[in-house]
Amino acid sequence: MRFLKNISGDADLRSVADKYEIPCDEAKAAIERSISSTLSGIFRSDVECLLTGDGCEIYVFRENGVERLPVERLKKNILRAIKYGIVSALQEEATARGYEKLRYLAGGILGGHVAVVFEERIFVELDGSAGRLVVGVCEKEHQTPKERGLYRTGEYLNFYVSSVTSSSNGRVPVLKVSLSRTSMSLTEGLLRRELSEKLLAIRVRCVKRVAGVFSLVEAEGRIPGECIKPVSDELKERIIVHFARRR
Repeated sequence: MRFLKNISGDADLRSVADKYEIPCDEAKAAIERSISSTLSGIFRSDVECLLTGDGCEIYVFRENGVERLPVERLKKNILRAIKYGIVSALQEEATARGYEKLRYLAGGILGGHVAVVFEERIFVELDGSAGRLVVGVCEKEHQTPKERGLYRTGEYLNFYVSSVTSSSNGRVPVLKVSLSRTSMSLTEGLLRRELSEKLLAIRVRCVKRVAGVFSLVEAEGRIPGECIKPVSDELKERIIVHFARRR
């Protein structure tokens, strides 16, 4: 019962909100909804929960009126169900907010350090935003044959962000950032980054790529060798540039 009283206090509520990276008022609302929903299912009645500075107030709406239910009357199995529901609700809220913050990454180039290689998947701690730790996954089929099996923990690499999706792992909501080392867009993005750093506004397009062997790029201007070499070194492949007139 203590956790229901503690979680209603301002300091403890802020602590929970910070843990899940959710605004305090939204964390409070998510907890109230979760408790209300859990108890409504258990008591088969409309139950509303309010978190106040003094604790958790629970009201049961019945046909003959409204009853205030003291927290002390809740059994241990009900308290366990409430705890489980609160954690699930906060994880879901955090995942939804994380998706809104990170979905803009899809279609871009992002660097990061290899955290672990597990079952031929690469888990990468990406350069996130606002101090948030963002972990992406590069599946075996999106790793170049030349690199596959040779990734080292701590190694820094660039990836094309194929997608950012919100899904559920069982009943736990998760945010998945899918990465690729084989996409033609990776070659394009890295070249554009190098050109941008040299203040060169040259349009480029990768028209063919055999990952780990070569990339064929069409450019509407001359690309300096100092822009091509870093990309070639990063991808461990030859970058072939053909001049293409602007249409």
